[in-house]
Amino acid sequence: MAITSSNNAAQIGSTPQAKQPVKTDENRTADNKSIDNKGIENSAAKAKQAQNVAILKANEQVSLSSNNDSLSLLYKTALEGINAELEPVLGENAAQKIYDSGIDTSPEATADRIVAFATGFYSRYKELNPGRSEQQQLDSFLSVIGSGIEKGFADAKDILKGLKVLEGEVADGVDQTYSKVMAGLDSFRQKMLELAEQTALSG
Repeated sequence: MAITSSNNAAQIGSTPQAKQPVKTDENRTADNKSIDNKGIENSAAKAKQAQNVAILKANEQVSLSSNNDSLSLLYKTALEGINAELEPVLGENAAQKIYDSGIDTSPEATADRIVAFATGFYSRYKELNPGRSEQQQLDSFLSVIGSGIEKGFADAKDILKGLKVLEGEVADGVDQTYSKVMAGLDSFRQKMLELAEQTALSG
């Protein structure tokens, strides 16, 4: 009896120690799951912040409070947007990304350069998409570059909004430039249709 009691006492005495939780790697992983999730969120936030810093550094020599310099940024992002949309059709880096800081950046001049840059790829686009009427070619091409221009303007506006300068003269300049680009693309379409009609009549 005494031995049995002693054994039971030993077992009872050891039981609380056996039931104490032991931190295994698996337990630590489970316990730290919320910390890991927070770490992912922090990493995403840091990545976004790093992207914003990169944008600011890329434009650190440009005074974006000036309307003209803001339109320089708009011009750059518009060309990048056009390049991205043309890449699947014309290949990588089909449209060279251009940014000239010493150029006329009035809404008229900026719009003219964007239109000239974008429409300069029309003949190549036609070669790669044969068997369509001129109107079909134009509508398809303008849809592609139109998407790029829309993205470029949206990206530029986001940057300018983030810097709190998209107001007053700057905002007016961006709106004027967009309107003139759309008008320029419409004029290009009409001119191309007229040329195609003249060619058909003379042929």
